[in-house]
Amino acid sequence: MWIRVISLRSEKARMTYFFALALIAMLLLVPQRGPLHAQSPDSYKGPVYRVITSHKAMALTINVVWGTGYVPSILQTLVAHHVKATFMLGGAWASAHPDLVRQMQKAGMELGNHGYAHRHVSALSLQANLDEIERTNTAVAGITGTLPKVFAPPYGEFNSTVLKAAESAKMPLIMWTIDTIDWRPSSSPGMIESRVLKRAQPGAIVLMHPTERTRQALPAMVTALSEQGYHLVTVSDLLTMGRPTGDG
Repeated sequence: MWIRVISLRSEKARMTYFFALALIAMLLLVPQRGPLHAQSPDSYKGPVYRVITSHKAMALTINVVWGTGYVPSILQTLVAHHVKATFMLGGAWASAHPDLVRQMQKAGMELGNHGYAHRHVSALSLQANLDEIERTNTAVAGITGTLPKVFAPPYGEFNSTVLKAAESAKMPLIMWTIDTIDWRPSSSPGMIESRVLKRAQPGAIVLMHPTERTRQALPAMVTALSEQGYHLVTVSDLLTMGRPTGDG
């Protein structure tokens, strides 16, 4: 009887030992997941409509190919409120207004790429899309010494060819979470502000243009977002705070 008990105990010990070895092997084979912000934006190849993040941060983007007269005032408002934004620059516009481009850079704003001649890029070949991106990068770098890191397609148009061009240029294709529709004459400053505040969320990207309505809406909008605890950062900074997604 005594010998039988010892045998049973030995069998249980062996089973426990082998189970522990199997468990360790499984743990070593399972890929370890890093924190949310550890994913590189370069690993995501689709259009970016927002960033999934726990940080209470948003990014303002301002597409600039016209509305030059409103740019200085918009820039002054951003500086006065100590917030950052990303100016998506048309290459032809940047070449024609180098002093304003340098002012944006000096103020700490991000300078993005909005194509060279604001063409309907979905109708262009891959090479033509690359030319639009590269000409703009060359124009902005020639003025500031710094290459744009992000690309916003003109008219918000994209297809597989445009996406491939952006990927080849190693630039995330940036869309938006919130469209202010500030180019529409019926969009009052109050309506612009309301559109942004109603859809404000961590990781949101806001689309704007240099218009008189935007100029008027911006101070109250920035103040209200700040009061809600939002930090307004550049698109490139926002991309480091979480996971980019095509889900707007």
